[in-house]
Amino acid sequence: MTPPLIFVVAPAPQLPEATTSQEDLQVAQASGPSTGFALRIFSRGADHPDLGRLPVDGRLTGEQRRSSDGTQLLCDALIVRIEPQHHWLGVYQGDPDDPASLVCVDRVALSELGNATCWFYPTHDGSFLSWERGLRLNLQPGLIADCPEELASAPYDRSRISVLWSLLGDDASLTCVGLTYGGQRLDWPTRSLSPEPMATWGRFRVDNQADHSLVVEDCLTLFAASSTES
Repeated sequence: MTPPLIFVVAPAPQLPEATTSQEDLQVAQASGPSTGFALRIFSRGADHPDLGRLPVDGRLTGEQRRSSDGTQLLCDALIVRIEPQHHWLGVYQGDPDDPASLVCVDRVALSELGNATCWFYPTHDGSFLSWERGLRLNLQPGLIADCPEELASAPYDRSRISVLWSLLGDDASLTCVGLTYGGQRLDWPTRSLSPEPMATWGRFRVDNQADHSLVVEDCLTLFAASSTES
């Protein structure tokens, strides 16, 4: 069985260049991205809520994706703040003859990799709510999410990596929102996660007939009652 690829995003000097261990990769990843944000997008239900009365924790629909008034959760994402101009990617794979040993198969600046675009915000007309909250993160080394067998068994190929970019809200510039390998998302599990004591709710609409298809109508930053809220 082909050992899985392991991915580390960190400054170049922190990435091991030869044989290494899982513990060393955890140390290297700890020197990488340490902030991010949670993003949720909802379709608007029958009500037009006062943003100041919405929950700081973003839990608008309970345990379900749709609430009783028709509000529906469309997107629930955790986005790590990766900086392609500063970060490198290290790719490692287990040694079949020594399960405790990992071998570096590639080290590359993110700025040298291919790029792709994706969309978090709706592209169809309508009125929506967005919720965004900053996070402090401690990440583990990354893996290919839901990796298909044919990709897992194929030799590593740098050209399969893409840096994903997206327009968030009405921003004028693209934001790096992650990486993919062979079209599959790379996932860095969180060792710890701490939310900031504030969150921002927004009300926006999409009108593809307008000059600017996405218009933010209102936004409001709310503060948690206690900074220890999780």
